Amino acid sequence: MRWKIETLTFDLVDDICLGVQSGTITEADLPPINADGLGPLLELRHTQPNILNRDGGALWLTADNYRELMRNMRDTDAWFEPRSGYQGFVSVDSLRRDELAWTDFVLRAKRAAISAGFSDDYGGKLTAAIGEFYANVIDHSGRIDSGYVVFSASPGRFEFVVADAGMGVLNSLRSNPTYAHLIDAGTALELALDEGVSRYYTEQGHGFGFRPLFVGLANISRYIRFRTDDHSRSLTRKADGSIDAQTSQLATTNGFFCCVVCDVEIQTPAGHPDRTPKDAERA
Repeated sequence: MRWKIETLTFDLVDDICLGVQSGTITEADLPPINADGLGPLLELRHTQPNILNRDGGALWLTADNYRELMRNMRDTDAWFEPRSGYQGFVSVDSLRRDELAWTDFVLRAKRAAISAGFSDDYGGKLTAAIGEFYANVIDHSGRIDSGYVVFSASPGRFEFVVADAGMGVLNSLRSNPTYAHLIDAGTALELALDEGVSRYYTEQGHGFGFRPLFVGLANISRYIRFRTDDHSRSLTRKADGSIDAQTSQLATTNGFFCCVVCDVEIQTPAGHPDRTPKDAERA
């Protein structure tokens, strides 16, 4: 374990989850940690829900910025921070059942992005990306009832998470006879992201994996992390605009988890050639 880290990062989440699943550590072994980012906190909640209490924290974890959000995620189907609207979440099942719920979510999330410093155009791109992700939960997870969408905005930054506790990318692809031979979740994740395949690949009218969404996000995100089964794939934008991609084997998690972090400075100027994930090298 990396004991000297005081901020909850994705790397620390990886260590905690692997240690807890392997039995090499217990909650009592964990040092004081502060959660100042949405993604790592929700991934910890997604992978090891029993390690957090109903308020989203524990004696070793401080999550003051997200305590109200975490409490409402447990108790309700939708919630938006009532004072400034900088945080919010809604269940995918609510979005599926009520068309107005999606309209309301889009308006709130876009308003939060613009307040954080993003342009109206990029606010629209962010909410469109969220919509594509939640549609994938409906099409591919097999557990619509477990899906949720969350956003959090702060000056210069907008972060969102879409996740579910469904079948995961590997089992989803294996339901397509073309990919029934797959045994590795990392390979399945790379196929879904880089090649755009899905369990409906040959059926007209269904999604073609995450590739189109992946390309669109490349121009507006600082960091993207996908997590499914026992693998993750992370994409980090470098200073020159290229994308560094890494696939890693981690502790096992249920379903699918995605976190996208966007910074105002990433906004591509008008007329700038699109940068796509073709710049990313497979790790």
